[in-house]
Amino acid sequence: MATIVVCSLAVGGCLTLDPTVTADTSDSAVFERVAPSESWSSQRVRAKATLTSSPSAGNVSKITVVAASGTSFSTASIDPGQTNVSLELPANENATLVASDAVNGTTIEKLNVTTGGDTLL
Repeated sequence: MATIVVCSLAVGGCLTLDPTVTADTSDSAVFERVAPSESWSSQRVRAKATLTSSPSAGNVSKITVVAASGTSFSTASIDPGQTNVSLELPANENATLVASDAVNGTTIEKLNVTTGGDTLL
């Protein structure tokens, strides 16, 4: 395991321990919670998004993570009734989660998130 981490750092960048994901979901009709799902990250923070049980969340079939630069960083497909979604977020920067209905292309909600943590290298 240590060899894999060292090799990936040599190629990929900084190591972040205890990554954080900050998102204000208090007024969200789609997102109940977004939290890191691993205790370390390199260029990507793996996170778990919990969706609400609202009708709006039930219409979501895709979540796109848009980096601060405006480019698409990652995408996750959502099955009907799915409430937990694995996401990859850019490390140590702002991003926007765009929840949409992939069938008709409608954006249902956008949520701003910020990732951080203890950067080692």
